[in-house]
Amino acid sequence: MSVPELRFGEFSGEWEEKKLGDIGKVSMCKRILKDQTTTDGAIPFYKIGTFGKIPDAFISKKIFEEFKSKYSFPKQGEILISASGTIGRTVVYDGSPAYFQDSNIVWIANNEELVINNFLLYCYINTKWNTENTTIARLYNQNLRSIPLVIPSKPEQEKIASFLSSVDRKIEQLSKKKRLLEQYKKGVMQKIFSQELRFKENDESEFPEWVEKKLGEIAIKKSSNISANKIEDNFGDYIIYGASGILKSVDFYEEAEDYVSIVKDGAGVGRILYCKGESSVLGTMDIIKPKTELNTYFLYCLLDNIDFKKYVSGSTIPHIYFKDYSSEKCKLPSLKEQTKIATFLSSLDKKIELTDKEFNATKEFKKGLLQKMFV
Repeated sequence: MSVPELRFGEFSGEWEEKKLGDIGKVSMCKRILKDQTTTDGAIPFYKIGTFGKIPDAFISKKIFEEFKSKYSFPKQGEILISASGTIGRTVVYDGSPAYFQDSNIVWIANNEELVINNFLLYCYINTKWNTENTTIARLYNQNLRSIPLVIPSKPEQEKIASFLSSVDRKIEQLSKKKRLLEQYKKGVMQKIFSQELRFKENDESEFPEWVEKKLGEIAIKKSSNISANKIEDNFGDYIIYGASGILKSVDFYEEAEDYVSIVKDGAGVGRILYCKGESSVLGTMDIIKPKTELNTYFLYCLLDNIDFKKYVSGSTIPHIYFKDYSSEKCKLPSLKEQTKIATFLSSLDKKIELTDKEFNATKEFKKGLLQKMFV
């Protein structure tokens, strides 16, 4: 029966089965030749590799205006679809001046009396794209026209699209909130470690001046101490890091106290992780712990403020060594000021973490809605 599992109460009756070819024509822009493009210019030209991203080619305004008036061109609100590479990626055309690569980027010039654009977008998200396997996976016009579509009445389409759009706005708001919190934390950290921003004692008196130390004077690198037979066949809940996806080392480190770990080789070299007690990491990471009176979370922030790129060596697999970056000069405040700094910055981390959890939960909520609200 062509009805969804989850439905607004005021609607009833079966949805109508159609194919994409029934609701509009497969369309694409007029071909642009390579010698008609430039590396900068007035009108962005999106190829399949830059679709939905930042353009790396442009065309003249003259060509744009001519081709737009003479040949197929998307209307504002119509949904562009990637027809090669990663099939089925979508971008809603916002009406701004832009041009799109023929055959690789297409759209259905749909009749909105049958299917409105906002509803069609969510249909695409739910679609299992039918491709023919060639050297590069490609969505041919016939494939696209034959994709099944089950649609309700226009009022129900509008209600569904409006509701899901509100969920999308919530997701975007949470994404923006997380991004702004991360930017704020980064800016505050720069001010703290340049001492532009200073904390004070509870009685408003000044803390002592910061003292310059080398990293090797205040922190030590420890070795992993858990044997390979600790790992389950399915790796349990351990996080796996590896330079090329090939696990050469299965040496783990566990301890009751918090510590900081640094990715010492591979693509993520120099990445800093704050590890709470009984966390587990692979032996491809340096384990850094305080050597003197030093707040562990402050150490994490201190390390996160270091540019490890200058210590990277190796052309095939980039790596860093503690013996090199331990010479990094660091300004160190008193333990009391460290604690105040750590408390403040960790509170920002908690806000970022909570926002991220809400963001992911809302995405999962939307995923469940899409499964239940469509046939």
